[in-house]
Amino acid sequence: MQTGRKILNLRCDRKISQQDLARACLITPSALSKIEAGINSPRAPIIWRIAKQLGVTVEYLMDESMPYPYQGYSYRHELYNKNVDPKSMTRMEATREEKAFLKALRESNHIAREVAMAIPETSVEVLRMIHFLIHSEKLQNPSATLLSKFEKMFSTPTKKAPAKRKKAKKR
Repeated sequence: MQTGRKILNLRCDRKISQQDLARACLITPSALSKIEAGINSPRAPIIWRIAKQLGVTVEYLMDESMPYPYQGYSYRHELYNKNVDPKSMTRMEATREEKAFLKALRESNHIAREVAMAIPETSVEVLRMIHFLIHSEKLQNPSATLLSKFEKMFSTPTKKAPAKRKKAKKR
């Protein structure tokens, strides 16, 4: 699928108007229209802003082989199905950036590691929600109230007991 078509589909799925997305990406609606129609190819800063607003990666938008809608990778599931110990050591070549990332990941706390390892398997909608909460709200030190609201958004609702009706007084 072409980049412009993916952008159009993602924008429509998220119910974002062309004007709103263009404004958020600091381009004109006509420029966005030409990108979606496949007439123009977006420059790097523009495709980055579009990807950020739509909650996907630049690679996802640019790689025509990646299917729409985006499906997360299930690397952990594949490891367990192959009866491979996911904690076993392996050798592979890595870029300096990948090596630095792995070092930082190993030095981080268990929650940060778990979140980082869950990102490839998570859905785009959950990533968008987290992205919105972190970047749009500019969270530095979230309060307990915000964390409880965040937890409620992802937990399953519990059924409340029906309210008791007051008996009408007989006259």
